[in-house]
Amino acid sequence: MRRMSLVHWVPLAVALVALSATPRALAEDYVPASSGKRFTPVRGPGLRVIAGATLGVPIFLKVDRDVVRPGADLYAWVGLDIGWLVFAAGFGASWNAIDLGQVPGTDGGGRSPLSRLYIEPEIRFQVPKAKPVLPYISGAFDANWWKYRDVQEVSCGFWYCANRARFTFAPGFTGKVGIGIKTGKRIYIDVGVKYSFTGAGNFFDSTQRWVSPFVGVIYRGDAG
Repeated sequence: MRRMSLVHWVPLAVALVALSATPRALAEDYVPASSGKRFTPVRGPGLRVIAGATLGVPIFLKVDRDVVRPGADLYAWVGLDIGWLVFAAGFGASWNAIDLGQVPGTDGGGRSPLSRLYIEPEIRFQVPKAKPVLPYISGAFDANWWKYRDVQEVSCGFWYCANRARFTFAPGFTGKVGIGIKTGKRIYIDVGVKYSFTGAGNFFDSTQRWVSPFVGVIYRGDAG
């Protein structure tokens, strides 16, 4: 056999070195899944169900407090929580006692409730990163239905002296500011105040405004 010349040995040696280095390089580049360096895709905000209920005290503004007394407001709602934003809808009912015995020009009759039924589509902005608490503000359109008993004497000239014994529509708006105080894994105590107004619509003679301090509970489910 002929001996291989140096020209033939050099390329062969380079090829052997390259083959021996390749498995080692691949082994060094491999990162096992258990090492904690596995790539994790970025996830968007989790969706969750949020719901609540409140008990408030509606207090009408710019009225005779001896006639229009503070009342009670019950409200329940449910929504879709996407982190900083909540889309919700709720249903409520409220009552304010009207003391006709304090109204000049009427025949008395004692106290009777001014009743309100309402539906609210609501948009809420909250701060979900504050772990012990859940601060928020919200705005809602109010579809209101008001009712007051028949009054025989209508000469006093105010809305609570009119004959409106059936529920009558009047649109409005409610702004709310509050804070949820976490008491469990998914439960918050809800404390805040609502500012509401309603247009004349088919019930009032002019725009009416009231504030409602409230306390309640919020359930915030797990993110899906």
